[in-house]
Amino acid sequence: METIKKIISKDGKHRLEIDVNPDGLYRYVTSDDRYRNDPKFQSPPEWTIDAFSGLYESAKAAEADARAEFAWLREC
Repeated sequence: METIKKIISKDGKHRLEIDVNPDGLYRYVTSDDRYRNDPKFQSPPEWTIDAFSGLYESAKAAEADARAEFAWLREC
């Protein structure tokens, strides 16, 4: 999979990536920014995968589904 688009929430706590596979199908992956308790690990963010989508025929369709699913994404 190759990431072709990234969107980070306004508060910097969520991330969406749109990926394409070698067959030309797309998916989205959402991640949360979960910091460790130790301040020295707070930069860069520690992204933890939250959700994977199914496969889509286009990047536009994958992003539209993600925007419908996640409220934070509709604010971007």
